[in-house]
Amino acid sequence: MPNCYKLARYIAPKMSNQLQTEAVVQRSMTDSKGSVIKVSHLTKRFVKGVKSAAVNDVTFEVGREIVALFGPSGCGKTTTLRCIAGLEKPDAGEITIGGKVVTSIEKGIFVPPEKRDIGLMFQSYALWPHMKVFDNVAYGLKVRKLPKDEIEKKVKSALQTVELTGYEKRYPAQLSGGQQQRVALARSLVYEPKVLLLDEPLSNLDAKVREKTRIELKSLLSRIGISTVYVTHDQEEAFVLSDRVIIMDSGSISQNDTPYNIYRHPANKFVASFIGRSNLVEGNIISVDSDETEGRAAKGVVRVLGNYDIECSFPSTLHAGEKCLVTVRANEVGLYPTEPTFAKTVQCTVVSRDYKGSMTDHMVKVGDTMLVVSTHRFCDLNKVEGEEELDRKHYLHIRGDSVSIVPFE
Repeated sequence: MPNCYKLARYIAPKMSNQLQTEAVVQRSMTDSKGSVIKVSHLTKRFVKGVKSAAVNDVTFEVGREIVALFGPSGCGKTTTLRCIAGLEKPDAGEITIGGKVVTSIEKGIFVPPEKRDIGLMFQSYALWPHMKVFDNVAYGLKVRKLPKDEIEKKVKSALQTVELTGYEKRYPAQLSGGQQQRVALARSLVYEPKVLLLDEPLSNLDAKVREKTRIELKSLLSRIGISTVYVTHDQEEAFVLSDRVIIMDSGSISQNDTPYNIYRHPANKFVASFIGRSNLVEGNIISVDSDETEGRAAKGVVRVLGNYDIECSFPSTLHAGEKCLVTVRANEVGLYPTEPTFAKTVQCTVVSRDYKGSMTDHMVKVGDTMLVVSTHRFCDLNKVEGEEELDRKHYLHIRGDSVSIVPFE
């Protein structure tokens, strides 16, 4: 049986009338904390008996929001999604959807995918090429044996939601990549699932189409208001689409927070180096104000690059005299061919330069430390052209509100 037909059994579950009624009731159910999805101490090993796990003691909750599972290849994000969907059986842990336990290894509960009332959208979209748009979207409802007039009503509503009214009679090959994605989304939404699970649905699109489709998808998901878990390895995609981002590394959660807090206040070295284009430099904490605001010190001073002091905010767990790591974002650093009078600077040397069109990357050396600094074409430095200007003195300025401090590892 072709893979697309196997996937259809998950996308379009066959449910009895009793189960349909139960799903409608449970759709409005959340636990006392407002969580639609609860994942507790989830562990999954693909090789029995080994210490390392693909997913290692993962715990998080999802309300009526969009949450991205984000991380490098092999971090466990897709395996976590597949466990929520019931496509993988974990070795330990519990999963609750809409107040109903669907997986509990301890209690011996494992509800099959077709009875979890979930919408799944895969990377390949899995559209039937021989079916028109209407029939692709209606497939799950026909499997459930809904009345013809109800199927037509639901399909029209789903296509209207994804702004594809008028495309009912087209075949997938007659659609753009973004339109095919919206057909797959309509098929996932047509039977009104409790949650929507998306596994890198934009990765097959080229860069320009992906950016446009990303904006459309964010608007659609926000308007629908369904609890969504979105797997991606693209940072911009995770930040743009999500209310909250869960960063995973080696099967565990490194940080679970809003995109802004993750970028401005990374929890550890991995997050600091993985998010954005960062330079991680060692620093020494000179002083820390004792006043704290929302778990972060009001201000402090860190010394980097020999004798360059930066006044910035600190995690409340760090103290004066300790070593730390300072995240210096490549695109948030001032670089000048002459010493400015308005800012404190440190001398540096531009070793190499990579022109990338909208911006230029400069490899900068301060003492024995190498940094990458990105500038756009309106920066003064970009008036300098040609290799003959390399290895000359420049000046680096690092603003205190542009750095993030993480514990030394």
